[in-house]
Amino acid sequence: MPGARTDPYRLGLAIEGGGSRGTYSSGMAVELERRGLTGVFDDVYGSSMGAITAAWLLSGKAEHGASFWWHPDVLPNVIRPRALLRRKPVVDLEFLMDQVYQQWAGLDFASVLESPVRLHPIGTDADTGQAVDLAPHLNSGDELKLALRGSAGLPLLAGPLVRLAGHRLLDGGLTEAIPFRTALRDGCTHVLVLRTRRADERATPPPRVENLAVTAFLRRTAPAALPAWRGRPERRRADDEQLAAAGPLTQVLVPPGAPDVSRLAVDPALLRRSFDLGAAAMATALEAGA
Repeated sequence: MPGARTDPYRLGLAIEGGGSRGTYSSGMAVELERRGLTGVFDDVYGSSMGAITAAWLLSGKAEHGASFWWHPDVLPNVIRPRALLRRKPVVDLEFLMDQVYQQWAGLDFASVLESPVRLHPIGTDADTGQAVDLAPHLNSGDELKLALRGSAGLPLLAGPLVRLAGHRLLDGGLTEAIPFRTALRDGCTHVLVLRTRRADERATPPPRVENLAVTAFLRRTAPAALPAWRGRPERRRADDEQLAAAGPLTQVLVPPGAPDVSRLAVDPALLRRSFDLGAAAMATALEAGA
C-alpha cells in the first residue's frame, strides 16, 4: 500500500509536461489507470500539464479527465493566441481549472489530496529561479488548484504569476520539465517516467521571436528565472542522457513516427490520436515487462 510498504522500495511516477503535448503522457497515465496500477506508486510527480494529469490520475478519473482534451468547447477557449493582442492570457488556466475541470468535468480537487499516493506538483520559484515541490503547501482543494495553475504557468502566455505559500510561481518546465530528479532526491528507489516526446526529438533553442519576448518578460517579472529559461536545451539533453542510462529510471517514450504536437495545439483529431498513441505505448511497455 502506498506510504506503508513492507519492502525496501519507494516507487515514484514522474510525468513530463509540455502543454498540448501532454496528451501523450495523459494516454500513458490512463493506461495505468485502466490496469488498476495507480496504487503501486508511493508518489506522483508532475510538471506543468504533467501535474494536471497526475491530479486526474489520483482522482481515479484520469480517463474521464483526458476526454476534455478533444472536447470542442475546451481547448479553443483555453488556448487563444489572439488574446495576447488584447493583453489577455493566451493560455487561460483559471478557466481550465474553475470552469472546465471543476464545473464541467467534476474534478474534486480536495479528494485528490486524500489519495494515499502523494501528489507533487513541480513549479519554478520566480524569485529564486529554482524548482520547487509544492506538495508541502497543499492543504486544501483551493491550494491544489493554485499549485496546478502555477506549475503550468507558461511565462508571458499564462498571464499574472500565481502566488502560493510565499512563492511566485512559473511553469515547472522551466527548471524540471521531466520531474524525476525531485523524485530521486525524495528517496524514490525506482521511477517510471512518462514522456511527451519521441526519442528522436532533439533539444533545440526556442524560436528567436519567442526567446526575445519571454526574455523581456522575465527581465521585468522574474529575473532570477532567466538562467533557467536559457538553460532549457542543455538540461533537456542531460535529462535524456540520464534517462537513457536507465538504472532506477524507466521511461515510456512517444513511439517513433508519432506526429509532432506543439504545446499550443488545439486540433481535436490530433490530440485524440496522440492520446491513443500514448496509451498504446504504455500498454506495449507493460506487456514487454510482464
